[in-house]
Amino acid sequence: MLLLGFLMTCQSKDPGTEPDKITGVDRELTNWKNEIIYHVVQRSFYDSDGDLHGDLNGFIKKLDYLKSLGVTTILFTPLYESGFYHNYFPTDYEKIDQEYGTMQDYFSFVKAVHQKGMKFLMDMETQYAQSGHKWFEDSYQKPDSEFSDFIYYSDSANEYPEQIFMPSRSPLHHFNAWPDTTHNIVFLDLNNEKVKDWMLNFYSFWVDPNQDGNFEDGVDGFRIDHIMDDLDNKGLFVNMYKDFWAPIFTKCRSINPDIFVVGEQSDWNEYGDRMVAESGADAAFNFQLLFALSGEEGTHDMYKESEVSEKKLDLDRIHRVVQESIKRFSGKTYTVNFLENHDTKRWASVVDQNEGLMRNAAILNVLLPGVPSIYYGQELGLTGVVQEWGSDANHLPVREAFPWTINPDEPGTALFYKNTGEWWDLSFHNSEVLKDLALSTQQKDPGSLWNHYKKLIEIRKQYGAVRLGDYQPVQLEDPYLMAFVRENEEEKILVVLNLNEEERAVDLKEKLEGQLSSIYHSQFKMEGESLNLGGYGYGIFQIL
Repeated sequence: MLLLGFLMTCQSKDPGTEPDKITGVDRELTNWKNEIIYHVVQRSFYDSDGDLHGDLNGFIKKLDYLKSLGVTTILFTPLYESGFYHNYFPTDYEKIDQEYGTMQDYFSFVKAVHQKGMKFLMDMETQYAQSGHKWFEDSYQKPDSEFSDFIYYSDSANEYPEQIFMPSRSPLHHFNAWPDTTHNIVFLDLNNEKVKDWMLNFYSFWVDPNQDGNFEDGVDGFRIDHIMDDLDNKGLFVNMYKDFWAPIFTKCRSINPDIFVVGEQSDWNEYGDRMVAESGADAAFNFQLLFALSGEEGTHDMYKESEVSEKKLDLDRIHRVVQESIKRFSGKTYTVNFLENHDTKRWASVVDQNEGLMRNAAILNVLLPGVPSIYYGQELGLTGVVQEWGSDANHLPVREAFPWTINPDEPGTALFYKNTGEWWDLSFHNSEVLKDLALSTQQKDPGSLWNHYKKLIEIRKQYGAVRLGDYQPVQLEDPYLMAFVRENEEEKILVVLNLNEEERAVDLKEKLEGQLSSIYHSQFKMEGESLNLGGYGYGIFQIL
């Protein structure tokens, strides 16, 4: 056992089966620490019909790819009909975007996922509607409309719908959208009982579409985008966690008790544990860990860029965040660890494509306590930075087509944005780097980043201590050496990382008892009692 240098020991408990405190539903839960989430913009993944838009049938064709990587759960961006390419603001909640396929294609997809032994999480942002939605189009300036109760108007003439990002009683604002369109985005009246009842039925449908009690055609859970207790901090819709979201989650779990909900806390500077506790969600995203790993001060949301601190990596800060996360999320609640998502800079761009830091961060993403989430293409080191083009095209560089081969014109490559603007001119698909990023290249190279992720996922699955064990940070008295132990009753796993380009040495004398059995390492050698790690080297060991 390790004798010196521990900061503290944190317990990581397994879920119980007692009734949920918020919903009252008796839940014998899946332990999500055993899951590997793959977060994907499906429009950018694989195109099955030649229109350059990724689609559901294309995704079915690539399920074996995800199985080979080790993925267990798939998380999409929204599927419902929308004028926005990312589908976050609907024109019809009840329809699948036709570029993704039909409702029957959707059911085929969900069944195929389940037949592979995988899970599916559906992304939702049901607080708003877009121009084109019948509730808005039929009720705007028409107070007698049967849908007037569904949109929040601040006047009796229905002239002033409440709008996202806009002060109350503002004229209709036209938001710029890719490729060259404008749309309005208005609030639903989430205080109205008609809307609440509609939402209960809407979410319930996806849990068991044909109401036969067989969930092979239903979702395994939801991601709730931009979840807030006071929607957009306007004071119009308050106590949302308890009054709006908790009843929805309760209804869904009364149908399938194993439904999993991860909420994206709207304030990225929060851990999200209050949201989880009050709404009955199961998990929040660990933005604090992302900021600690990237050396950022933190930011409230996707619309304000974070400042980078002077010191790139503060190991004490990383350990503190992990420990605090374990305190706040235990038993039946979880924190989801990630390095990038559809709103953030690609990790490869965060570290200026430093291969060593990309590999080290992958180790932390997969082996630290929590539920790992990998954003599609992260396993290849895709690059991308959010731009300032005055529309939602700003985020296209971090939502690019998955590079299956070195040929961007290969059938299946989902280049829906091809030749539509400067985002295409900046695309890695237009660069020589595509040859190195492509999956077809990396799968053939045993030393590739893709094979590194595959190996780490195998390690996580093989060793229960990594998934479910305690976390013990190890102080090595070197600002560039990070180490921690994951331990349960059966196993003890040591992880050591060199976060610097220069060789570092660790004197292990009197630091541990037992022998180190190497599981996976790079740039590593033992010299007597000293463990030497080359630049960005790492070692994962079982302590015997």
